[in-house]
Amino acid sequence: MDAIKAYLSKGNRYQHPDLVNRFREVAAEYNKVEPENILPTQGGDGALRLVFYNLSQPGDKIVINYPSYSMYTVYSSLRGLKTVKINLREKGEWWEEDIEKIINEVSDARIVAIDDPNNPTGSPMLKGNENLIRTIAESTHGILLLDEAYFEFAGYTATKLVNSLDNLIILRTLSKAFSMASYRVGYLIGNSEIISTLRKTTTPFDVSLPSMIAGTVALENPSYAREIAAQISGLRDQVYQKMKDMGINVFKSVTNFLFFYYPLDLLKPFMDRGIAIRNPLDKFYRVTIGTPQDCEIFLRSLGEIIENSNTK
Repeated sequence: MDAIKAYLSKGNRYQHPDLVNRFREVAAEYNKVEPENILPTQGGDGALRLVFYNLSQPGDKIVINYPSYSMYTVYSSLRGLKTVKINLREKGEWWEEDIEKIINEVSDARIVAIDDPNNPTGSPMLKGNENLIRTIAESTHGILLLDEAYFEFAGYTATKLVNSLDNLIILRTLSKAFSMASYRVGYLIGNSEIISTLRKTTTPFDVSLPSMIAGTVALENPSYAREIAAQISGLRDQVYQKMKDMGINVFKSVTNFLFFYYPLDLLKPFMDRGIAIRNPLDKFYRVTIGTPQDCEIFLRSLGEIIENSNTK
């Protein structure tokens, strides 16, 4: 916030391209790649728009998981892509990728989009496994887009492969562990050729001045995000156990949210209490881990809702 305030008086002028270069430098250092491997974007969604609108044509095929991040389907529809959904498989307290089906479908795909960890299940998919990632990337003539929005929570990445796989692109965002959702700061990681191609469709001004400053300072001081990720992961595991103790069918997670099953409607009773959760699949819900107070309110409300439903 202090860094942003120091630049606010300069908002009447276009920001200097050197600010973008500095962001690329610190993002590269954070990810152990080179600046030419980095492209700043307007959040994770802005990164997706760049890929979908510049690296595909109407009628192209895209392969995604189901369920997965909702914007894949939105952008696919707007772009006129043919979407093939590969169902995730429930396995105990996790969900898993159907690798065989993915590989069978990707040969003629223009984009293969995998959120890893997966949203909304919170489960790891490829887990940074070099052999799996290479197999998928080499099985398609299109782009393999790995959405690592929750990298700081999961701790694994495929960044070391971007220079050896010329069709691999990795998406990152500062909306999660860096606590900057409304600033809309994200970036893509890829080999220098594909990043250079995408840069031609952008300007040094696409990410606003306050957001560029905030993102740069955040990446210069990544210990904050690591602390936040550790705190939220600890809270997540506590909430998970308490939900299990309530008899809820809740799944393990390596993200900042929990995915769970409940046979009755939860949206209205939670909303009546001023709490918003998500309902990505029929009878499946997703709740984000917030502050300790948020978690306490959620658990207390969940207990009340279960008790009320049992007395009816």
